Amino acid sequence: MTVAARLARFVVARSWDDISGLAREELKLRVLDALGCALGALQAPPVTAIRAHLEEFGGRPLCTLIGGGETAPDRAALYNGALVRYLDFNDSYFAPGETCHPSDNLAPVLAAAEYANASGKELLTALAVAYQVQCRLSDEAPVRARGFDHTTQGSYAAAAGAAKALRLGETDTANALAIAGTALNALRVTRTGALSQWKGLAYPSRPSERSRPPS
Repeated sequence: MTVAARLARFVVARSWDDISGLAREELKLRVLDALGCALGALQAPPVTAIRAHLEEFGGRPLCTLIGGGETAPDRAALYNGALVRYLDFNDSYFAPGETCHPSDNLAPVLAAAEYANASGKELLTALAVAYQVQCRLSDEAPVRARGFDHTTQGSYAAAAGAAKALRLGETDTANALAIAGTALNALRVTRTGALSQWKGLAYPSRPSERSRPPS
């Protein structure tokens, strides 16, 4: 069995009952914290630029934009992800040799969950899966020292969370994880030297690619 298949089996097998009472409450707090960060960033220049881009390009109104409006799932994941990340106040996980922001996963998981008409329990279960995948990969496979960004692990996490929210089976989940691992490897230079606005958009751009169901 491939590593992607093993990870997919873990993702598909998880359920609400696997999450402890304490973890459930912490997840709810993380959601509220991320939404607070998002609301605080509604008028940020890069965010308003993305919003203008979405309005110009359009998109089927399938998923909600924080602050009002609807668009296609991938575009909602991009916009809402930018909102959560822009102020740089969202949660952090400190692993040996790595740091990540697991609540970056809220936007793609939320878009996938809304598209799939998922319940609140399904949303939180999918988010828990994304948190577990990203934090565990940060613990076991740090990439910063090799010149890669933490959004590399996040690509797997967003794929896992979106797949869970979409109720995909093991094969489709494994394919989503494999595509993420193949196509979405980011360089650490994003967060070094003279920083650009891409620092806050690097994660939203990646999970937005994984919020779409397989064709």
